[in-house]
Amino acid sequence: MSIESDLVNGLDFGRSSDILNGTSDNPMTELLTRLVNELIMDMRKLLVESRATGNLEQSIIPKELNPETIALDAQDAFYWKYVNYGVNGTQVNRGAPTHGKAPSSNLSFHDSITKWLGDKGIVPDNGMTRESLAYVIMAKLKREGMEGTHFIDKVVTDQRINEMSKPISALLKESIIVYIKKPK
Repeated sequence: MSIESDLVNGLDFGRSSDILNGTSDNPMTELLTRLVNELIMDMRKLLVESRATGNLEQSIIPKELNPETIALDAQDAFYWKYVNYGVNGTQVNRGAPTHGKAPSSNLSFHDSITKWLGDKGIVPDNGMTRESLAYVIMAKLKREGMEGTHFIDKVVTDQRINEMSKPISALLKESIIVYIKKPK
């Protein structure tokens, strides 16, 4: 049995007319929620494997769910694009797009790196302080940039979109059949 069959067969078609009428409490919403949660779990898994903090990982949430549009949001983590696409340095071009000016923050670049070191539990060695290590990292990032993790691009692929469309189409087709057969 395919994933598509498992997803569609596990849904209650007693409310098939709700799918066609677009009500919010229906099997389509349940299916889309399952599919989106799988996307988010896969993105989070890639972020855990990278050196990203848990803030970005936890900030990814569904924003819009309907058969035409599935949108995610990285709520308070504006820097998702830097992590996904990378950042060009002054001496190394990573092929990253220009992201524009970052939103203003209470933390400076140095302070953000210092916080990241603490969040990751990274302890400097050789008598170096966390603050001095942050300056070294900051200088290296400015010079060499940062390779992107592509945590979105590796998960949201054309193949994945095609796979996700199958149970959605099957659910819509099944709902129409059930709705037509249903006596009025």
